[in-house]
Amino acid sequence: MNISRSSRFVIPAALLVTVSLSACGKKDEPAANDIPVPAPAAPAAIKVSEIETGKALSTDKTVMNGLDSFGVNDTIYVVVKTEGSSPASKLVAKWTYNDTQLVSESTESIAPTGDAVTEFHITKPTGWPKGKYRVDISLDGVPSGSKEFVVQ
Repeated sequence: MNISRSSRFVIPAALLVTVSLSACGKKDEPAANDIPVPAPAAPAAIKVSEIETGKALSTDKTVMNGLDSFGVNDTIYVVVKTEGSSPASKLVAKWTYNDTQLVSESTESIAPTGDAVTEFHITKPTGWPKGKYRVDISLDGVPSGSKEFVVQ
């Protein structure tokens, strides 16, 4: 068989093109160490779950008897229950009288790793004026609930 000079280059070139085109459809499998590993779940965000008022606290800082009516000489406690965890958060309690007059405002820094309770209280040796009061709670600057009560 007699192969011309140009045929000697055409056949290998055609083979090279065929092999290259067939390789285009092949998908490379990722190596085991190239497979993405999901990130660990983020810790639960912290949130206020309950706000409770009362005249006294138990040893675990929860309200002994939840009340929404107080006497003029009572110390008024509010317990804020939170759920979740946070490396650094701030709870603020803002107490008002008759919806307008600021009575007190205080801040507690917290770093809970699960359910927690934080206590705030107000007292007035000369006695509270009778009327309607409210405590507004914010968590990291976000309003998170309120509790109304009266002094009689």
